[in-house]
Amino acid sequence: DFHEQVLRGIDAAIAAGFEQIKLNTVLMRDRNQDQLIPLIEFAAQRDLILRFIEMMPVSTTEVLDDNNFMPIHEAKRMIESHYGRLIPETEFRTNGPATYYQIPERCQRIGFIGAMTNLHFCESCNKLRLTCDGKLRPCLGSYLEFDIMKPLRAGASDQELKQFFLDVVDRKPEQHDFRNNYQPNRKMIAIGG
Repeated sequence: DFHEQVLRGIDAAIAAGFEQIKLNTVLMRDRNQDQLIPLIEFAAQRDLILRFIEMMPVSTTEVLDDNNFMPIHEAKRMIESHYGRLIPETEFRTNGPATYYQIPERCQRIGFIGAMTNLHFCESCNKLRLTCDGKLRPCLGSYLEFDIMKPLRAGASDQELKQFFLDVVDRKPEQHDFRNNYQPNRKMIAIGG
């Protein structure tokens, strides 16, 4: 059980002065749905931005099925039944495709990342992933990988590395493959994220 280690890590990040610390939680029906409100309260006490993420097929195990998948709209409905209607924060953005809301009568934001149910999810994605073995992935839900170690080992200049990154960004797919029976070829810990 790593619960205490996680709590100490969060408190250490706060003590170190990190701003806008984001706490992500993957929604899982019958596993953590009873923890949504306690997580919101925990985040409020520590001034964290809590984000609820739909489960995505990014594991090499069979976790994504109807029995434990919880869509964003269901989580939002549970939260609104406790706090009241969430207030959209359309002007607030962070680095990525999350949508944010304010909890009524509070100065607290929560975010939702709905890669599976939001058909426009990829339109605002600006992420690249660096794998543990030096591959740059333009999309979490794609098999595309580009070896950044090759130009680094060849002594590429800053300009050449910049061009490498721009080329990878240009190859970013318009849509992820999560809804097309995507089967990951790496565990999430090896992808980075």
